[in-house]
Amino acid sequence: MTLLTFIILNIISQCITVFHLIFNIIANFYIICYTLTEVRNLKTKKIFFRIFRDIIVIAAVVAVLTLYFSLNPTVSSDFTVSSAKNSEFYLTAHRGLSGIAPENSAPSLIEAGKAGYYAAEFDVMPTKDGVWVVIHDDTVDRTMNGEGKVCELTYSELLEMNIDEGNGIENYPNLKISTLEEAIDICVEYSMRPMIEIKGGNPDNMHTVLDIIKSKGIKEKALVIDFNEERLAEMRRLDAGIELWYLVNDIENSTIEFAKSNGTGIGFNFGKIGNYFKIKNAQAEGITCASWTVDILPVLDILCALDVKYITTNRILP
Repeated sequence: MTLLTFIILNIISQCITVFHLIFNIIANFYIICYTLTEVRNLKTKKIFFRIFRDIIVIAAVVAVLTLYFSLNPTVSSDFTVSSAKNSEFYLTAHRGLSGIAPENSAPSLIEAGKAGYYAAEFDVMPTKDGVWVVIHDDTVDRTMNGEGKVCELTYSELLEMNIDEGNGIENYPNLKISTLEEAIDICVEYSMRPMIEIKGGNPDNMHTVLDIIKSKGIKEKALVIDFNEERLAEMRRLDAGIELWYLVNDIENSTIEFAKSNGTGIGFNFGKIGNYFKIKNAQAEGITCASWTVDILPVLDILCALDVKYITTNRILP
């Protein structure tokens, strides 16, 4: 079965489910209407109609949401809902196990290690004084009890703040931001691959990331990922052996060319249907393909059929 056929059949199946629900609602509507013709009391009729109206509204909302969530695979959540049973996959915890502990924090990485993930993905960027810290946003506003851009704050200034946002935050009072070195140490302790996403900095300071990786003795195990071509190209220039992935929303011909020229893998957005028709083109060039951020089990089967084995997830347990 081709991928296009699979997708079409899945859409048809979901539509049939929704139409079946609507048909049952209409059938019950006629039954109730017939019953009400036998009810002489006008007040009783109004009560029946009000109840039935509410049921119709609720059922319609459920039907629409069912169809939407079935056809829109980019929908995600922070909590774990299922476990992957296919041993062919290599699951990576997105920002650590952020459904249990605050994203990109030491506890989220520890929980990912305890859960047995193949790798833990976390985001890093440099502070004003050149310390690589683990944080997703370019400001601290969303996840910490402070304000300002990370690149304009020193590491000591960041340590004066606490992480105050995220799942389970009540269990971690006075939680501090982690450094790249600390995150790597946790991954090593739990035998996870550190998947380091570069979120800030410029090509000129990529050597400092590489120096940290080498100082920890994990160059063969570390995986550096980035949306930025210039930083990736510089990292490759600095070291021919370290594994790199080029992150993209859409796999284009230029994406494949860059990955081929710079010896990188491709990490693509699984929610973009067009990517599924480009995977084989990339693989034909010997390029490893990985997908983010997959939170729905049936999608794993599709990716497995396409020989995409590296999956980043928010809520699927190994």
